[in-house]
Amino acid sequence: MGQMIDEEECEVCIPFDQEWIFTYGDLVTLLLCFFILLFSMCRTDVEKSKQISDSIKSLPPGSPFIFNGQSSNLDKASKDLEQLEVPDDVSINASKKGVEVTFSKTVAFDQGSIKLSKKAEDTLNKMLPIIGQLQNIIEISGHTDESDSNKKYPSNWELSVARASVIASYLETKKIPSDRIQVVGYGDSRPRFNPDTAYKRNLNRRVQILLLPEDMNR
Repeated sequence: MGQMIDEEECEVCIPFDQEWIFTYGDLVTLLLCFFILLFSMCRTDVEKSKQISDSIKSLPPGSPFIFNGQSSNLDKASKDLEQLEVPDDVSINASKKGVEVTFSKTVAFDQGSIKLSKKAEDTLNKMLPIIGQLQNIIEISGHTDESDSNKKYPSNWELSVARASVIASYLETKKIPSDRIQVVGYGDSRPRFNPDTAYKRNLNRRVQILLLPEDMNR
């Protein structure tokens, strides 16, 4: 005689040909876990994207800082500096390195001199309200031409550092904190043009003021 199975046990019995439902249940559970994990990862990406978007939302199209996530402070400073009335020999350029203001030819210093010109002082005074409100590091680099000479400074390296230091000291007198300023001298080692004419040599004699991006601050 076969074994009797009561009605309560029969309620949980599953025919042999329907045992696939256990595999199906496991699959559904795994899919649920997968989509929960995927959703949590997507949510993190959305939050990161929002942070990046907030950091560059004020930048105009084509900004040089939009691709490396720089703050809009430098972009605004670049635009404001470009609006200033400055001598023709002062150029303003924005790049991934930062915002660079170049005093070329005789705008800042005469040949062999370390005396800051009145024209350069006037230009720096116009720049001060813009660069003074930033916290970015200011790198000042001096460049001489091969014909430069000064009895006090036996090499062009020293002369270029002295010129950069003169501008650094001037900015300090205008309340720019000294811990924001870096001074570099390159002598005549980084000419912009082949110094085969007096005009090109004048272009190589320059001082550059570079506003560094925030991520390069100390």
